[in-house]
Amino acid sequence: MPRNHWSTQQLTELLTAVVDLPDRATIVQRSLEHMAESLECEVAALVDDGIVLHSLGYPAGATPVALLVDVAEGRATTLECEGVGDCTVALAECAGVGGGSVLLARSESLPFVQEERALLRGMAQVLSLALQGRRLVDEERGHRRLSDAHAADNAKLLASLRERQELLERLSRIQRSISSRQPLNDVLDAIVAGAAELLGEDIVGLRLVDTVDPRYMLMVSSIGVPEELALATARQPVGQGVGGRAIVENTLVLTSHYPSVEQPLPGFAADGILAAMACPVRQGGEAVGSLVVATRRPHRTYSATEQEALTAFAEHVSLALNDAQSVQALHRAVDEATRQSLHDSLTGLPNRALFLDRLAHAGERSARQDGAPYTLLFIDVDDFKVVNDSLGHLVGDRLLTAVAERVQASLRTQDTVARLGGDEFAVLLEDSDVPDATAAAERVLEALAGPFDLPGRQTVHVSASIGLVTTRGSRDQAEELLRDADVAMYRAKAEGKHRYVVFEPAMRDRLQRRTELESELRRAVAEEQFTVHYQPVLDARTGTVMSTEALLRWEHPRRGLVSPAEFVPLAEDTGLIVAMGRFVLREACRQTAEWRGSPALADLTVSVNLSPRQLQEPGLLEDVRQALADSGLPPCALVLEITENLLVRDVEQAAHRLDSLKSLGVRLAVDDFGTGYSSLSYLSRLPVDILKVDKAFVAGIAREESAGKLAWAVLALAESLGLETVAEGVETPEQAEALIAQGCTRLQGFLFSRPVPASVLPGTAAALRDRLSMAASARRVVPGMRTPEREIALPT
Repeated sequence: MPRNHWSTQQLTELLTAVVDLPDRATIVQRSLEHMAESLECEVAALVDDGIVLHSLGYPAGATPVALLVDVAEGRATTLECEGVGDCTVALAECAGVGGGSVLLARSESLPFVQEERALLRGMAQVLSLALQGRRLVDEERGHRRLSDAHAADNAKLLASLRERQELLERLSRIQRSISSRQPLNDVLDAIVAGAAELLGEDIVGLRLVDTVDPRYMLMVSSIGVPEELALATARQPVGQGVGGRAIVENTLVLTSHYPSVEQPLPGFAADGILAAMACPVRQGGEAVGSLVVATRRPHRTYSATEQEALTAFAEHVSLALNDAQSVQALHRAVDEATRQSLHDSLTGLPNRALFLDRLAHAGERSARQDGAPYTLLFIDVDDFKVVNDSLGHLVGDRLLTAVAERVQASLRTQDTVARLGGDEFAVLLEDSDVPDATAAAERVLEALAGPFDLPGRQTVHVSASIGLVTTRGSRDQAEELLRDADVAMYRAKAEGKHRYVVFEPAMRDRLQRRTELESELRRAVAEEQFTVHYQPVLDARTGTVMSTEALLRWEHPRRGLVSPAEFVPLAEDTGLIVAMGRFVLREACRQTAEWRGSPALADLTVSVNLSPRQLQEPGLLEDVRQALADSGLPPCALVLEITENLLVRDVEQAAHRLDSLKSLGVRLAVDDFGTGYSSLSYLSRLPVDILKVDKAFVAGIAREESAGKLAWAVLALAESLGLETVAEGVETPEQAEALIAQGCTRLQGFLFSRPVPASVLPGTAAALRDRLSMAASARRVVPGMRTPEREIALPT
């Protein structure tokens, strides 16, 4: 099955497996089990805020919580698993648990490839969505339980009134209006009207405590109150009148002589009110209002049945308030869950899903408006990882928040700014052609150019790379536009960062070719479609091949030998160089040990180049040890070459790694010496044995150019430090003679031999030895390609 189909199948299977699970713990467990099984991992864990929420692969009670937390928070990069040893780790953010991370680990012999990490991120997203969906369901069930509890209370209230048929009929109409979700004010007006009709009173009023200032109560519905009096008493202190007393005392209040009531409502006694009855309206047992009936009829008293009737109407006010509150809470919960699912939790910006939706709608509007242009900007914060790793995630998060604010401030209010994830942002500019879009991109770059003042008195300077694509079209091309803008952004990074690049179709073609090459390269690694060629290093004093440099060659099944310049940079970017370097190391040791079995090559050594990625690999030391053990090659016969630029990035770390390698007994060489930041200080601190003079310096020797003078300086430096030297790229007899004259007798280059297959190397070594003898008889020092009489051709 193609890998992309396999990844899609795995995501689909995971989504199917967890979508109907009953609780969050089961979702997490099933998800981790599926991830571990899909990616063949020994360990899986979900870590959030220093807590291991769940883990697989360890015996009960033996989970190494501290180590898992260190790995999840970036303080460690490997895990030790019982029965497996050191394991390589892959992480993915899981937004469903805040800032948590999914952690997978498996044997270092099976490093995670980019496709597997992408699959892990996708699976973590599925887990996040499942957890968010489960939380929404749980919250909705909680609200339903609350509503059910209210319904139970209401059922008890209604049961006590079943004997009063007329009251029940009136209350049932009120209930229907509540259950049909009619506006709350309409329901309250119906309750007030029903109380007035059933009790036959002139005046009915409903007051509720002011939620803004609970010291006051507000008239929310009334019947029979003169308009001027209603306006004058619309807002009164709690405790005023019989309604106010019912709220304060939380009980039914009666009076048969209203003018004598303590603190009557202003104007009501003058209006002729003689008797009144008030019942509290409750929520959760607390009085939050009162329903009041009053009369102008003399000698009016209220029977127990009428008191129960008023209580029933007041309880229906409670029912209506509870129902409205539950509906509002549910709507708020749904709105919040929807907002969270469509917005970035850190910056509050739209997330990828919402941005793609808006991008699709922009395409629809463009189509309706005769192809009005719109633009997508893809923004990546340059070197954000350096800030995040060196200053911590808190500072990194604050930086991302500040970047989001500056990007928004530099654009129009109608433009959409989104955070796609990590340090990637996107901007949608509608009604925007290329000039408008480039101006917007320049404003963004200018906004991000200034210093960022962050927590801990940290001041950070960052820049951004922006990919820009302008189009006219439909909603079907949203993903394609995002991909094209991403391609242009990477071109901006390749051109030096802190700039924008406008997308061109040719960029997509180059990306397609790169993707195809990466796929073929992964297949080549899996099938070991590689061979090793060897370039001899000649000892000019004896004419013998004293060493070789092992060079990787890709034997493509259709294209033949592929140039290393074409595939090595891609292998570095994807991490495949580690497996390829391991192959070269293993094969070079095996082949050299075999050659050393013949008398002519008994002292042969081999040089193997270490890539930057290899030197950073925790398993490098074991790879070298295993290659030596499997081949039987003496450690002193292996030379490991490291480029100078790699060494000077972090001298302390490099010294530590090289000391570990040196402890195996191998020798170390600095390749292309002189092209980087050559320094006596770092050379004196590193356990190197050999300096290899770069071919650019060798080329200038015979012509006495400045490069040639640098070559002499390198040779003098090596001699002063007691280091051996090898001159690379020797192509002419004049260069060889000049080097030998300066004491550099170990030479490598096309003058003697190109890199050759292993089967050719013994013959090449013998031919070079013969040529040295011929050159010596012709009184020449260099085993070169010419004698005074004729030209001698070397094998290629």
